[in-house]
Amino acid sequence: MEGTAEQDSTVVARRMSSIRATLAGIGWPPFALTGVALVALVWFGRDMTFYHDEFAFLLLRDLSINGIFSPHNEHLSATLVVLYRVLVGTVGTVSYWPYLGVTFALHVAVAWVVYVVVRRETTAVWALGAMAVVLMLGSGGDDILWAFQSGTIGTVAAGMAAVVVAPRRPAAAAILLTIALATSGAGLAFLVGTAVHLLLTRRRALVWLALPIGLYFIWYLAFATSAVSPGLNGLVEYVLTGLDASAAGALGSTALVVGQVALLALALALGRAWSVPPVVLSLLVAGVAFFAIAGLVRAQLGPEQATAPRYVYIVAPSLIVAGTVLLARIPKPLGNVVGVAVLVVALVGNVALMFETHDRLASKIECERAMTPIARGSAGNPC
Repeated sequence: MEGTAEQDSTVVARRMSSIRATLAGIGWPPFALTGVALVALVWFGRDMTFYHDEFAFLLLRDLSINGIFSPHNEHLSATLVVLYRVLVGTVGTVSYWPYLGVTFALHVAVAWVVYVVVRRETTAVWALGAMAVVLMLGSGGDDILWAFQSGTIGTVAAGMAAVVVAPRRPAAAAILLTIALATSGAGLAFLVGTAVHLLLTRRRALVWLALPIGLYFIWYLAFATSAVSPGLNGLVEYVLTGLDASAAGALGSTALVVGQVALLALALALGRAWSVPPVVLSLLVAGVAFFAIAGLVRAQLGPEQATAPRYVYIVAPSLIVAGTVLLARIPKPLGNVVGVAVLVVALVGNVALMFETHDRLASKIECERAMTPIARGSAGNPC
C-alpha cells in the first residue's frame, strides 16, 4: 500500500511540475490580456438580463428526456438545457451575472485556443494579437453579451479544441465533439474540420469519430427527423455571404466588401504559401462547412441571414487564426508593419461593434419589459 501511495504521489508531483513548466512557458502576457478583456466585457454586460429564447429554457424546459433532447430551432441543446436547470436550481434568476459569467468563461476558452494555435505556428506576439481580437470580437457580440449563446460559444470552444488536438489525442477530440454536438448543431462543422485534420495527419484515428457521429445520429432519428427540412436552393450565395460577413467581422467591419477583399487576400496568400499547417486548413474547412450545413436549412431565409453576429462568431476565430499565421510569414519589416495595421483596424472596429451590440441588446431588453415571460420566450416575440 505504501508503495502505491508513493507512486501516486510521484505521478501527482510530476503532473504539477509539468503544469508549472507549461505555465512558465506561456508567460504572463496572455493572462494579463485576458484579465483586461474580462474587465471590459463585464462593463459591456452591465445592462444585460434574461432575454427572448432564455425564457423558453427557464420556463418550458426540464430535466426529463424530452426536456433535454427535444430540438430548439433544429439544434440539440442538451448541455445548455442542463446548464440552465443547474443554474436555476443553485443561484436562481435574481442575478444575470452567473449566467453571463459562464458565457465569458467559454469565450475566454475560445480565445485561448486561438492563442495556442497561433503561438505554435508563429510567435507569442502574433498570438497575443490574434487573441486580443477574439477577446473583443464585437462583430460576434450577440454571442458574447447574451448568456443564452453559451451554447454557440461552448460549441466553438469544444469544436476548435477538437480540431486542434485530434492528431495527438483523437479520443479527447471525440469527447469534445460529442460535447459540441450536444450543445449546438454548429458542432457538425467542427466534426468535418476534425475529420479533415485526421485525414491529413493520422488517418487511422478517424475511427474515433464514430462516437460523436453515432450518438448524434441516434438523437437525430429519435428527436429531429421532423424538425429539419434541408434544401439546396440559394445555398452557394448563402455560404459566400456568410464567409464574407465573417471575414469582415474578423476585421471589425460589417461591410461585406471588406470581407470579400479579406477573403481574396487570404486565398492569394494560401495559393502562394509553400506550405500551410494542416490545423489551419482544417479550421478553414470547418468554417466553410458551417455555412454549408446552416444553409441547407436556412438558405431559404435569404443570404442576409448568414450575416447574423451569432454566425460570424462561429467562423471568425478560424479566419483570425489563418490570417494571423499567413501575415506572420510576410518578411520583416513589412510583415510587422502590416500586422500592426491590421491589428489596430480589427481591434478598433470590433470594440466599436461591441458598443453597438450593447446598445442594440439593451434596447431589445427594454422592448420586452412590458411582455409576460411566456411571450418573451415565444417565437412570435416582436423584440
